Amino acid sequence: MSSNKKEKSSAAIERTNDPEEYFEKVGVAGAVREVVSLLIENRPKDPITFLSQFFRSYVEEASPIIKAQRLVCLTHHSRPAFNDNVMAAYKLLRDKGLNGKVHNELLKGLCNGLPPVVTERLMEKLACKEMDAVPHLLFYNNVLTCLVCHDYKKHSELLYRELGTLSDRGVCEALLQLLADHLDSASKYELSSTQVGRAILSAKSYGQQFISSDEFVVCALDTFVDVIQTPP
Repeated sequence: MSSNKKEKSSAAIERTNDPEEYFEKVGVAGAVREVVSLLIENRPKDPITFLSQFFRSYVEEASPIIKAQRLVCLTHHSRPAFNDNVMAAYKLLRDKGLNGKVHNELLKGLCNGLPPVVTERLMEKLACKEMDAVPHLLFYNNVLTCLVCHDYKKHSELLYRELGTLSDRGVCEALLQLLADHLDSASKYELSSTQVGRAILSAKSYGQQFISSDEFVVCALDTFVDVIQTPP
């Protein structure tokens, strides 16, 4: 009986000439409308990768936490569409039973790629008690903090690479202090060439002592975590 139904359904699809009717019958119309809407709203720099990630998420039997993680990472946090994506992720998890434990698992996933020691410190600041309710504002701020931390890591790595042969301990410590002084807001951690130049000229000399890239980045991220404000 079920085999006959499938054969009839397949035959009906084959006889369909109207593209829109075909899309509806094979069950992809909703997905296509959704991804086109997201594409227009997010305007990604790499639309092919964006489409690939969307349909991979759509097809895979991913957990709600993985789906929420992909939603908040669809576009950069500086884009207007980011707010809508975070809201969609929040609603998805809320409908599945959002609590502190789920919130913490999402944040751990967003911390993937950060040094483990930094992830541990970040979670100490942002984690909720497992059974706590998670309001939207707290959810939004903590998701944003994790993503900005990744930006800060990339900026620190780039800054270290630009030093080249000047990566001795004195210069690195001067730049780390400069970064710390400019962490009042997420928009102030990008340093101008003039600021970097002044820091290098004023650096204390330690002879032939150097700081590795990993050490420099961890020190920079530690400073970032230090300035995170936790709710009372």
